[in-house]
Parts: sequence; C-alpha cells; structure tokens
Amino acid sequence: MERLIQSGILDILQSVGIIIASIVAVWGINSWRREAKWKRKYELAEEVLANMYEAHHAIRIIRSPIGFGNEGSSRSKNDNETPQQTEIYNQAYVARERFERNKKPLEKLHALKYRFIALYGKEYEKHFDKFSQTVHKIFFASDQIARVKLGEYGNEQELKSKIMIESRADLYGSIKFDDNIEKELGVAVNAIEQKCRAIIGKNN
Repeated sequence: MERLIQSGILDILQSVGIIIASIVAVWGINSWRREAKWKRKYELAEEVLANMYEAHHAIRIIRSPIGFGNEGSSRSKNDNETPQQTEIYNQAYVARERFERNKKPLEKLHALKYRFIALYGKEYEKHFDKFSQTVHKIFFASDQIARVKLGEYGNEQELKSKIMIESRADLYGSIKFDDNIEKELGVAVNAIEQKCRAIIGKNN
C-alpha cells in the first residue's frame, strides 16, 4: 500500500512537473513573440522616421532656388525647338532632373507607407501621400511657368502674373516668406514623427 501511495505521489509530481514545464514553455514562446513583434514595430518606426527625414530633405533640394548653368540639359530635345524654347524647356526640366537624382528616399517612403498603415491605420496614409503630392505640385508649377514664358496664356497679364507668383511659390523654397509647401509637409512630418517616436519610446 505504501509503495502504491509513493508511486501515486511520484506520478502526480511528474504530471505537475510536465504541466509547469509546459506553462514555462508557452510563456517563453509568447514572450519571444511579443519581443519579436515589438522589434519589428521598432525597426519599422525607425526606418520610416529616417526615410521621412531624407525625403523631406530631398524635396528641399528639388525646390532650391540656387541653380547651375547646366541643369535641365539632360532633357531630350525636340528637333524643331528654337534656342529660346530650349532654354525655357530646360529650365522647366530642372525640377524633374533634381527629382531623378534624389528620388530614392521618396520612393522608399512610399513603399513603407503600406506596412505602416497596415499596423496603425489608414489615417496616416494622407501624411505619407503628402510627399508624392508635393512632388507633383512642384512639377506642375514648373510647367506652368514654362507655359507663361512660351506665351500660352496670350496677353492676359493679370492671369499670367497670378500664375507666375503662385507657381514660383510652389517651385522654390523660401525662408523669408510664408512657404505653404513647407507648412503642409510640416503637418505630415509631425504626425508621422509623433507616432514613430511613441513606438520607439516604448522599446527604450
């Protein structure tokens, strides 16, 4: 009888040991999963933050009012262009030429957008999209200036003056006057930055 009791106690202890080991193993797996999940979130936030800053800097380079004599010359020239048209078209192409040299962080940020909104919601999509929208706005402003110079708006002086003022404000960055492009980008940058820093802060 005593042996049976001892054997029963031993079986119970073995069963309890197995249960405890199983609980520890499950806890360890869940802990590892939580750690891996936070690591992925941390790395994504860090990557988004770095690319966003680079993308913002790229847009500032594209909008720089400082130019060089040979900028825009990589454009494919039409056979029937006059020298004046060539100069105007080349000037209009400067923004696209600068974009080509600085587009990697902008393209990377656009690619990261989908992973980010999948985790944190569609409300952040508009902030990522603001970068590509800004690039298109810069291109449009550059083209509008070229159209005015080419005489496409005829003798409508008031309209031409309005287009030139608005287009130059979008095309070129300014530290002296209100820069609507920078204001709009600033809103997007702040929204993404706050979310990324909150994520990174939880892991420190």
